[in-house]
Amino acid sequence: MAWYRSVSVRPTLLPVFSVCMLGITASVAGVPLVPPANIGVQNAPCPRDAIVIETGASIQAAVAAAADGAVFCLKNGIHREQAVRPRPRQHFNGEGATILNGSRLLTAFQRDGRYWVASSQPQNAPRHGECLRSAPACDRPDALFIDDQPLTKVLSKSALASNQFYVDYDAGGIYIVDDPTNHKVEVTATMFAFEGLAPDVSIRNLTVEKYGSPAQSGAINAHEGARWIIEDCVVQLNSGGGIRVGSGSRVDNCDIHHNGQIGINGDGDGGSIRIEHNRIWRNNIRGFDPGWEAGGAKIALTDGVEFRGNHVYDNNGPGLWCDIECRNVIYEGNLVENNQESGIFHEISFKAVIHDNIVRYNGSGKRKWFWGADITVAASQDVEVTGNTVTVAPGGCGIMLIDQGRARGNGARYKTRDNIVHNNEMVFDGAPCAGGASDVWFEDENFGIITNGNNRFDANTYRVRVTSGPARFVWDQDVTDWSGFRRKGLEQSGRLVLPDQ
Repeated sequence: MAWYRSVSVRPTLLPVFSVCMLGITASVAGVPLVPPANIGVQNAPCPRDAIVIETGASIQAAVAAAADGAVFCLKNGIHREQAVRPRPRQHFNGEGATILNGSRLLTAFQRDGRYWVASSQPQNAPRHGECLRSAPACDRPDALFIDDQPLTKVLSKSALASNQFYVDYDAGGIYIVDDPTNHKVEVTATMFAFEGLAPDVSIRNLTVEKYGSPAQSGAINAHEGARWIIEDCVVQLNSGGGIRVGSGSRVDNCDIHHNGQIGINGDGDGGSIRIEHNRIWRNNIRGFDPGWEAGGAKIALTDGVEFRGNHVYDNNGPGLWCDIECRNVIYEGNLVENNQESGIFHEISFKAVIHDNIVRYNGSGKRKWFWGADITVAASQDVEVTGNTVTVAPGGCGIMLIDQGRARGNGARYKTRDNIVHNNEMVFDGAPCAGGASDVWFEDENFGIITNGNNRFDANTYRVRVTSGPARFVWDQDVTDWSGFRRKGLEQSGRLVLPDQ
């Protein structure tokens, strides 16, 4: 796990991403890409006449004493172990260095052989989620931090090494081998910063960190309340999800990173969701299985999802992902790069437009068969993919349609049909790979759906920088070359540009 320095305003990015910090924005077809340089919390005063809450005071007590629609100012400093259930239309504002920290300090360690042990254990929360084999302890939300750096949890005391911790739930001890003397040691103690049923809540200009949010939940848990607005926030180092959204949620201009499972997740339960102008990076640090759910942002069961102008990168899983009965989804003007699985992933869903995005070098963690493409449309229909600039690492695929014969809840099959991929620019650092693939047997009702389901590739450009092995242009179950792809009626206006051309 990479160590980095946690700061109260916003973290410093590695030089490779300095384009954002310099305030430079790119565009595709005039659509702005990536959020502005002042992403996250701002050095700004709270609204006038807001109810002031100093550090050390109970935010929940102030909420209960105030009326619906009250406006609060959370003063600069650390508000530790606060769990807030807002009333309708209440608004929470920070001053720029306002931190809601869900951990408690550990100060009483004793030496026990090669170990240091503290008797104050985290909550024994139930296990939830599926872990990668390399991270078998991912699924309990307790976490430990030394000088703001997260330690890796292990399942046995004997396995402990530096930068790791072990929890003996029966004996009530937390074990480490690093000497905690003169260091700040914190353990998660609170599951959420904000949660509740109240509608029309806003959360602005706050840092929310180190909450023991379970997997598929969020430190800001807006799922049960309608039309929550989260903007100008830093959400980091929480155990499960950073933000869980619900019907009508909007997440804007937030810096969401180093969360244990996922940056943003949730569903709209029929209401639209907007995720705009955020930086979503380096999430799934605990090692959840991305095939279960992990990575940058994943929305399900929503009619009307908008992913616009986000910079999504270095997540251990897909970048932007809509899965299960999503409809009317827009992926526009995003910069999506270096995610371990597909950069943009539209799965078992319906109508969407994926346009004018820059998507590059995704999928390094999943390149078996045709999975892990920079843009993947799987078991979905009525999707238009157009105007994107896609750069593909060696061994990867650019834009893929995939049919799996997957069943819906009512027993009907999802159909990969009525999808059009056109006017995209794909650049390959290795052999080109794109098309539509099926992995069903001939007895399946979906057999032949790629060919017979009105799916089209046309007017795309495939630029090959380096010739390295045979091309993989696939259509249904036939892997062919460029000429064979065109003989199937595809890319009649498309271009393949080789290195010497």
